Amino acid sequence: MKSKKPSQVRVAVALFYVALVLTLAAPFISSDFGPRPAGLVIAVRVVAALFTVFLIEFISIGKNWARITYLVLTVLALPAPFMAARQGISISNVEVASIAVQLLAHGLGLYLLFTAPGKSWFAPSAR
Repeated sequence: MKSKKPSQVRVAVALFYVALVLTLAAPFISSDFGPRPAGLVIAVRVVAALFTVFLIEFISIGKNWARITYLVLTVLALPAPFMAARQGISISNVEVASIAVQLLAHGLGLYLLFTAPGKSWFAPSAR
């Protein structure tokens, strides 16, 4: 039986959900869906959101693989906003602020999960 969930893990989970909500709101913040049809963008976002919820919930119950998977996917996604900026894609100040808050939420949440006491809660010996 796992020990009681540390408050740092609860905060990290909440931060991940804040980032998810901002991600889901992005199409409504953006003035343009780009060359893709709106339906495709929404469908991809729904599938990604469901997978993200899946990972967050497994993080919340202490699954180490979910914590590591979330970290890897976050690191892989980091270059996206910067690549868009380099390609000259213009975005509004609201979108910039949303991206900044998402990066902060992911970074702080992952920090809380990979430092004590969050880190030790995911260790196999904590079970």
